[in-house]
Amino acid sequence: MASESSDRLTDYPRPNVAVDIAVLTVVAGALRVVVQRDIATGRAALPGRFVRERRSTDETVREVLELKLGLSPDHVRPHLLAVFSDPDRDPRGWTISIAHVVALPADELGGVVGELAEVTPEGRLASGERLLYDHDAILAAATDNLRDRYEDRPDPDNLLRPPYTLTELRELHEAILGRRLMRDSFNRRVQPLLSPRIDRAGNPQTRVAGGRPAKLFAKQAAPTTTFGWRLPTAGDKGRPRKGSE
Repeated sequence: MASESSDRLTDYPRPNVAVDIAVLTVVAGALRVVVQRDIATGRAALPGRFVRERRSTDETVREVLELKLGLSPDHVRPHLLAVFSDPDRDPRGWTISIAHVVALPADELGGVVGELAEVTPEGRLASGERLLYDHDAILAAATDNLRDRYEDRPDPDNLLRPPYTLTELRELHEAILGRRLMRDSFNRRVQPLLSPRIDRAGNPQTRVAGGRPAKLFAKQAAPTTTFGWRLPTAGDKGRPRKGSE
């Protein structure tokens, strides 16, 4: 006997749909995430908002950025992260989260609504505090997403203001990747993707760093290649990125 089905949408249960956003940055050599406190429990959570009637996901993302975080949505480029759909993820009711990740320079978060909490190399809050609902899983996925991008290209989310030294760029990647990198190997890998800053006389622009002048760089307008290999960790010889062997 064939199973019966219905064409009426009202015959099917409807979950709540929310947008949650992990806003990441680097401050004082450490990866950080914006968290907000739940009014009822006082616990930390990622900023989010339920999708209202007749509103799109993109519109809801803009509302979270503007209404919940106090950021200008016109200057932010969120990345779609994943859909989190465990039926038990929210004790208040069946809720699906369409999670996004944003990486912004620290100086653009001076007036953000929330706290900048340090994130461990494993993608958890350094304080040991657990986030509400399944936001720990969202944060871990957002951290992995950011690190994947920073294994491929120099500062793809423009967290550094150019011009910068190779040391400043390496320290940014170390903060995001959660590990020390081999200086010389990093420099060889990154320099072909950068443009040196030249003064009007045709000489390299420099900045005094650590008692000696260091050359200044900026990203190429449209780099045509990536690092290609996983950036080598200090103390080892690195290994190929997945799929490159």
